[in-house]
Amino acid sequence: MSLFLGNTLDHLTLRPALKNNIDNLEFSKFILISDRGIFQYRNLLNLLQDGNGYIVAKSLLKSSQAERDWTYDDNGYTKVNENFKYKSRIVKRSVKDEQNVNHTIEEKVVVYWSKKFQERAEKENKSFLDFIKKLQNAPESFRLTSLQNKSIQKFLKKEYINKNTGEILNSSDIKPMLDFDKIKAYTKSLGYYQIVTSELNMEENEVIDKYHGLTQIEEQFRTMKSTLETRPLYVRTPEHIEAHLLICLIALIMLRIIQKRIINSKQIEIKEDMYWTTGINGTRIQEALNKWQVDLMPNELYRFMNMENEDLKIILNSFNINIPKKLFTLGELKNIKTNIQIFI
Repeated sequence: MSLFLGNTLDHLTLRPALKNNIDNLEFSKFILISDRGIFQYRNLLNLLQDGNGYIVAKSLLKSSQAERDWTYDDNGYTKVNENFKYKSRIVKRSVKDEQNVNHTIEEKVVVYWSKKFQERAEKENKSFLDFIKKLQNAPESFRLTSLQNKSIQKFLKKEYINKNTGEILNSSDIKPMLDFDKIKAYTKSLGYYQIVTSELNMEENEVIDKYHGLTQIEEQFRTMKSTLETRPLYVRTPEHIEAHLLICLIALIMLRIIQKRIINSKQIEIKEDMYWTTGINGTRIQEALNKWQVDLMPNELYRFMNMENEDLKIILNSFNINIPKKLFTLGELKNIKTNIQIFI
């Protein structure tokens, strides 16, 4: 775990994080898998010079026109079915190191198109795409909301933006301000992904499959930010921030152990088309465990509460924990705790 100031660009965190967490582990080789936020050829060159490798997403919109043309050209694609296609090529690039010295590297470029991803992207961008369509059809009657103002910032021509504040200079006439070439390029890219890798001999499907493993990392962050309430932080000193995050990380590991046991117990039906699953999400596990309580009855006897909760049943069964339906003495409760054996 590494901590950085909130205004640190993602790609600037890579080298310090590797130095603190990976370099001392003495791997013969490791392959970094990352999204576009970490992409920077100087970072990738550092990995290669250390004898390591990478599988990293690269923005199509920030690539050269020649790279985009090759991506959108249907020639060379392997069509798995009507919903998915991919192709690749090996290219040489000139890359500068931290001393601005040029180096030539070889990498494999894998691009693919997924109908599923395109439909998801179109759904996520529906309000923006509808806004653009309405603007083109009836620009004279259009009014720009604050949310729309934010969404079109990256598509505005530079001469219409206040260099000091980033605000639109005059929003009364919107259509001439927009760079429709950028918008066209953006909409055309929906559904397409580009991955670059140092592993020249790795099959395209394996490159794509390993990159998709990042969805599991994204799920870790979602769980920490929501279920485990990593944010907002109510502490200020570096020591307290690190302690808070460490507790959250330990809790995350505990959740993942429980989820792994649930999946291995085969109580949850796993759909064939699912790339991976947690079985039961973190929030449901948290709510179920919070219900695993005992109630003090007369004569110093105890009973377990909420034992009919379906999620709690699944969790307990995954660890082979069987709680009889009866009243327990304090001594019996302690024996149950002592006899529970947890195997990861």
